[in-house]
Amino acid sequence: MKAQATQTSMTRGRRMHTGARIACMAAACIALPACSGGNASKAASSPPRAAAATSVASGSSRAFVNNAWGFRIDVPTGWTLRRDFRSAYLANAAWKTFAAPDSQGEPVLSLTMPGSNRITDAEIRIGASRAPAEVQRCTAPPSAVVAGSIAAQRIGGVAFATFEARDAAMSHRLGVHAFRAVHDGACYAIDLLVFGVNPEVYDPPATPPFSDARAFDAMRAVIRTFAFDQSAASASTAAR
Repeated sequence: MKAQATQTSMTRGRRMHTGARIACMAAACIALPACSGGNASKAASSPPRAAAATSVASGSSRAFVNNAWGFRIDVPTGWTLRRDFRSAYLANAAWKTFAAPDSQGEPVLSLTMPGSNRITDAEIRIGASRAPAEVQRCTAPPSAVVAGSIAAQRIGGVAFATFEARDAAMSHRLGVHAFRAVHDGACYAIDLLVFGVNPEVYDPPATPPFSDARAFDAMRAVIRTFAFDQSAASASTAAR
């Protein structure tokens, strides 16, 4: 009887020991997925960071080339490229600023400076026309021209007539540095625009993203890369 009791006690001990091992293993199996699964779930639920929206890939600027009008211009990193002109108060979508209602031309390219917003927007706009009437009056300044601003400047080896023009109404303003040239039978209009709303109309007054002087300096630096060059089309990395 004593031997049987001892055997029974040993059997119970082995069963308890085995149960404890199984419990520990089960706990470990549960704990490991909980740790790794928690990290995986967190990673899966965290959306990947999107790259900043810009008109060009990261790195140096690239060239935009237009075969139809035979010119190229560098697009700096961060500038927004469009093939049309957005209409805004005082800055309409016509192919050139201060165009007459019956004016005929084509918006070709606009480049918006980084940081532009509803308070102050800075854009380079390039339009062109082969309409005989537009070619004939290509370099004539509009009535909004700033007195004493008419001059001439060479860009890419071609002489452009230049002038400044301004407009303002209903707390909105528009400043333009314009360049006009007739080349290969077409009128080319390059406009540097700074437009927006008077910051003082906001309470408290809004802070512009940049000064007009800084915007015009940056845009002038870009148009210095403008050139008439049909053969450069094969070197373009910009989508046509």
